[in-house]
Amino acid sequence: MPNRLARKTIIEIQSALEDKQTAAITEIIQLIQQLAAKAFSISIGELSQLVGRDPTITEKVISSANTLGYNPGGLAVSTISDAIHTVGFEKIRNLAISLMLAENAAQNRNTYEQRNAAALSVCSGMLAERLKNRPLGEDADTELFFVCASLRNYGRLLLSTFMVERYRLARSHALDMPEDDAFREIFGLTTLELGQEILQRTNLPKNIMASLRPVRRENLMRAAVSQDEETLILSDMAVGLSTVVFDESIGPDRFNDSISNVLSRYSIAYPVSIESVTEALLSVDETMSTLNRTIGLSERQSPASVKLQARINGVALPQPPPYARISARLKQKTVDEMDPDERKTYSDATFAPAVESIDSCLVPGSKVALENVFKTVSSSFKQAAHLENCLIFVREEFDPDCLSARYGVGDLFSKVKNRPIVSPSKRDIFSICLARKEDILIEDTNAGKIRSVVPDWIHSAGDTSSFIILPVNHEKTLKALIVGTVSHEKKIDLSPFDLRHLRSIRGKISKLYEMISTQAVTTV
Repeated sequence: MPNRLARKTIIEIQSALEDKQTAAITEIIQLIQQLAAKAFSISIGELSQLVGRDPTITEKVISSANTLGYNPGGLAVSTISDAIHTVGFEKIRNLAISLMLAENAAQNRNTYEQRNAAALSVCSGMLAERLKNRPLGEDADTELFFVCASLRNYGRLLLSTFMVERYRLARSHALDMPEDDAFREIFGLTTLELGQEILQRTNLPKNIMASLRPVRRENLMRAAVSQDEETLILSDMAVGLSTVVFDESIGPDRFNDSISNVLSRYSIAYPVSIESVTEALLSVDETMSTLNRTIGLSERQSPASVKLQARINGVALPQPPPYARISARLKQKTVDEMDPDERKTYSDATFAPAVESIDSCLVPGSKVALENVFKTVSSSFKQAAHLENCLIFVREEFDPDCLSARYGVGDLFSKVKNRPIVSPSKRDIFSICLARKEDILIEDTNAGKIRSVVPDWIHSAGDTSSFIILPVNHEKTLKALIVGTVSHEKKIDLSPFDLRHLRSIRGKISKLYEMISTQAVTTV
């Protein structure tokens, strides 16, 4: 029986999967789940129908099925049914899953963690297929290894999609402790255990479910004695090897040793040489390149290809975003306790999600959800400056002179959300900011004459002791206000690094407004 925290995590994930308003990845996750759940019972017609739910994936599956790699006979393929008959049922099923994961891994609108989890899933599956080297399963469907190894990352894909802030916190803890312990501390269970809990509700075939359990010591102390055991061990090994490939903390000089350490764990149960792994990685890289061409991606847009090619060429991996490198120990310090180097690291790390979110929108042709941008900005600012509240006011359509707190985080935001409480007619500190379009920092709301221009609503969630107002301007027009507050006699303390990031972020938002006005990007 899962513990209380684990049950809470499971309920939240199930709710997110059922929510029709969540991100497009929900559809992909559900489709992968259904394709895997019906791995052996699905008919050709059902597979055609499932894959056909996504027209872009349908087109790419058919396009791939017409290539020599899948169709050496050169037979014309124009439908999913044609592809299944020509290429093979299992290959088309796994091709559809691979394309979905690879495409998700490359989409800039997804977070770094989500893209990484999708890329790790597809690489784990491909590597497992290529490392099968034992006579035990000669008659087995080798495509099964792809499904099983991919699904061992299912919990990671779910958490990075639907609970990304807590996922980042768990990853931060994992810099100081074993990863499984870190995820149990934050979520009550490991990523593998979460995947099991969610997938066992989907009627997966027994042999796939058996491959999702943890590998026990007794599994490793003897050669695999059944196909189920072989699938379990090989799937776990493939995930372990892929994790090393994707781990930015492992430099080129340590890569082979790290691979050898993984292989040594399975040396009795399923011996594999490092040369075999090298050959398998080359093969996976070739397949990923083919998938990228099918999807219409350059190699540098594919996290899997970038990392595979770096490992093959013996060079360092690109550095992850700053927030992926910050340890939980640093996060637990107050900003007052940090030395200058720690403060810079912390500032870079906490503002990075906001920068990444805006940068992904500044691509001509993008579809922009301003709500997502402002939510990320408010969350980053709150965390970076240890604020209690961050609110973002934008102009009302019914009265452009009024601004309402449309986005934000914290109790104060909850109290004043969507209320048009800022306007030039109020004659308070906010009307001064609207007129001057300049930053305003109130260090003490009870100081002298300051008290008379502090609006009552700023205390709606308790006595606010200090706050800051940061205007976002575009072409001499004030577009939004970013407001941060603290209480209990605290004062807002912004480092030079925080101020630099806030200037940059506001400049990027201004640029985004310009691109919206010229229709270089569209809002959704």
